[in-house]
Amino acid sequence: MSVLGHELVGSGAARVIVLHDWLCDTTTWASARPYLDQEVFTYAFVDLRGYGRSRGRTGAFTVTEAAADVLDVMDALGWATAAVVGHSMSSLVALYLGREHADRIGRVAVLTPPPLAGFGADAAAIEATRSLAHAGDAGRTAYLHQRFAARLSPGWARFKARRWCETSDPDAVAGYFAMFGRDGLPSPARAIGVPVLAITGELDAPPMRRAAVEPMLAAVCAKLDVAAIAESGHYPMQEAPPLTVALLEQFLASRATPSASGTVT
Repeated sequence: MSVLGHELVGSGAARVIVLHDWLCDTTTWASARPYLDQEVFTYAFVDLRGYGRSRGRTGAFTVTEAAADVLDVMDALGWATAAVVGHSMSSLVALYLGREHADRIGRVAVLTPPPLAGFGADAAAIEATRSLAHAGDAGRTAYLHQRFAARLSPGWARFKARRWCETSDPDAVAGYFAMFGRDGLPSPARAIGVPVLAITGELDAPPMRRAAVEPMLAAVCAKLDVAAIAESGHYPMQEAPPLTVALLEQFLASRATPSASGTVT
């Protein structure tokens, strides 16, 4: 079977895998792409099973499966090593790769990561999300309006719902929710030895703000930097794209992370 759909951006020697969240494929990064340093880095924007260029790819929709898929992409590209960037749900995939495949993954950056043990969703929540996955534009717009419209406008909620429907298969939406909503990172207490950067949005939901993310990751990450963006919520690459790219690339290039010990304003 062919590898996951992906797009290469840049021609630099530093290689980076970029993943996406639950509400869209890697086009979530479109606002940030103009600011990428394409001479220093080569980015592979990889769509997970059921999303974007990988729509129609069925599977178990688990952390381990997604991690294996990423390694397959690296093999196909001839990349012996790379850094990996995860956002929201795919943060679990990125952290798993850094922990279990440190020989191939040199650095991990995670944006607005969920709790490592999952959100603790029960069977009713899992079923409600399965129904939402098949609800189409109207149902997903109502959900996103409730979650985002007060701060990011009704237009944002409509835009995100449309992109969610356009870029994802319903079964993948339902399947991946179990990954971060209930199951979390396999063996969440095991140590992660590679350098990790976490970028949080301080207007995000409390479990994904710095106050929750830093102690959670510090307990398992031997080398951790945290950068908190004060005026961002769950989508730093869309809400503060130039700053997000600066934080990522300085970390990925092994330089000191700006304001990693404090809040970025």
